[in-house]
Formats: sequence, C-alpha cells, structure tokens
Amino acid sequence: MKPAVLLIPSAIAFAVLWTCGMLWSSGTIDCANVTILSACGTFAGVAWYYAMRWVFQLMHLVGPSDPPANPGGER
Repeated sequence: MKPAVLLIPSAIAFAVLWTCGMLWSSGTIDCANVTILSACGTFAGVAWYYAMRWVFQLMHLVGPSDPPANPGGER
C-alpha cells in the first residue's frame, strides 16, 4: 500500500480530533462555536494532508502528484 493512501484517513482523524479538542477546551458548546470550530477543523485537516504529503515527497516516500508527460516514450 502506498503511503499517500493512508494520508486521507489520517487527515480526517486529525481534523476530527483537533475539532473535538478545541470544542472540549473552549468550554461552551453552542451552534456558532461548533460551526466555526468545524470549519477550522476542516481547514486544519486539509492543511495537515498537504503538509504531510510535502514531507513524504521530501523523504522520497511519495512520488510527485503529476503523471509523467510521456509514460511510454523512454524504452
């Protein structure tokens, strides 16, 4: 299994845990607080996904996201 495949569920888990942690630490749970922290949690999950993908590319565990221009040209 490619490391990039595991990034999506781990980003979702990070976003859920981050949102729950922020809700727990804020103390009050009302509609506005849940909405704002859910939007921030979504942004944090997406940012975590791209940050980890970038780190994996630096470690050469994941290839670039663009397919090769000419896949069968060099044989």
